[in-house]
Amino acid sequence: MADLKKFLDEQIELLREQGEKFLKREITMHDFKKASGKFGIYAERGGESFMVRIKIPSGVFTDKSINLLQGFIKKYDIKEIHPTTRQAIQLHRLSLDTVLSIFKECVENNLIGYGCGGNFPRNVTSSPLSNVEKDEAFDVTPYANYVTDYFLQRMDTYNLPRKVKVGFSNGKSNLSNTTLTDLGFLATIKDGKKYFRVFVAGGLGKNPQVGLELPELIEPTKILYYVDALIELFKENGNYENKNKARIRYILQEKGNDGFLSLYNNYIEKSKAKNLDVKEAEEIVIPDANEGDIEENNNIIAQKQKGRYTAIIKPIGGIISSKDFDNIVDFIQNTDSKDYIKLIATMEESFYINNLNAKETLKILDICKDFNQTTKLSQSLSCIGVPVCQIGLAESQTLLKDIISHFKNNNLNKDLLPKIHISGCPNSCGRHQVAMIGLMGKRKMVEGEIVDAYELSIDGSFEESNTRLGKPICDILAKDIPVFLEEVYKQLENKNIEFNKFKDTQDFKDLYEKYLVK
Repeated sequence: MADLKKFLDEQIELLREQGEKFLKREITMHDFKKASGKFGIYAERGGESFMVRIKIPSGVFTDKSINLLQGFIKKYDIKEIHPTTRQAIQLHRLSLDTVLSIFKECVENNLIGYGCGGNFPRNVTSSPLSNVEKDEAFDVTPYANYVTDYFLQRMDTYNLPRKVKVGFSNGKSNLSNTTLTDLGFLATIKDGKKYFRVFVAGGLGKNPQVGLELPELIEPTKILYYVDALIELFKENGNYENKNKARIRYILQEKGNDGFLSLYNNYIEKSKAKNLDVKEAEEIVIPDANEGDIEENNNIIAQKQKGRYTAIIKPIGGIISSKDFDNIVDFIQNTDSKDYIKLIATMEESFYINNLNAKETLKILDICKDFNQTTKLSQSLSCIGVPVCQIGLAESQTLLKDIISHFKNNNLNKDLLPKIHISGCPNSCGRHQVAMIGLMGKRKMVEGEIVDAYELSIDGSFEESNTRLGKPICDILAKDIPVFLEEVYKQLENKNIEFNKFKDTQDFKDLYEKYLVK
């Protein structure tokens, strides 16, 4: 770790030089991104401000990471924070000196953000309901942390063609989307014994692909052999010449299922010559609580521990004010259950607070009531989009706010529409490709003017038993989407039908054809 910290200290000073050149417009934004991405530091659109991504392993906040984040909020007068769709935290609209200082302070406190961007293994994700979900197979977070440590020990040695994403899910809900990532481990039980199902070469964005499932189950203690093997396979077979063809899924597409599995197995056998076994994780016992029972809803999940609950805190678009975040932390630090409570950043741009008793659950929801979203529609996802993102095409956050405001202003309060996933471009940071309703931003020429539009897709899913990519059906102007969704809402209300059934009807086709643009 000492050598890595020394390496990072040297690298961050080189990045400072590049940043100063960028601010003087001596190098382009693209050139700066090539240098800064691996630090999780990016220039924002317009080139006047910067963002930094803080890696939160498995999304689970520790006392140290909470204290660091609160310290940054106060020291740098940060007004809001953004939990991302990969269980990290982004801080926006900062100066170059500030993002560099935040990165260095994180390193000094062993919260290493190197590899939060660029051609590196990204934050290893884990289900936010691990160890608490009623029908889970087993707690997977310790295994995600083993992989995080494996990557960290080698982070200064990687020279990959593109990024690699690894995730762990504890069961059927598949909240870490393991079936749709470069390497996914999905917990299961067979004959009373713990195993992982393994999915490989999946991914979203351009040319999306559901992961290929390996034919065999693997023991949890063997996970690093499969991680090590895939990294070596990628280094030796990935495309270093064409960035657009450099993800692992293109190797699978080139070689076919059988060819890829044969190749991967060769690397697995080589990795088995190394000593990479991990310890079987010990079960963490959370005691039952006796403060009463409450009903589940969009913000409350009953845990497998009797009388324990998970509270879901979802600000619009995943943007939470620093004051509201501080209030959540203050609550956690002063509860009777504080020894058990976990604060977790999810892949839904939300926070889960696990292991609360009934009274604590109701209290935190009351504390957050002024900003916490309660319907599936208002809990929709949106990438950060324009005007922050360098490569975004559409104002995805603005669209989500417009939708929520439209429904609120027109008293459309019933919980009828499903959660919508919005991405400002084809990169699918909002994971629109696996949503029941997905929207992908684009720019279109309409009556001689270039305007924001979105490609509408339907019927995507990331559930373990039914993972599927959504079907693109038409383009709709951004300005028309709130009214289009209102019409969908009213049809669902009038017909007393759920969207997953309505989507297959002629009435739905007739409706969206009213709004499509060519």
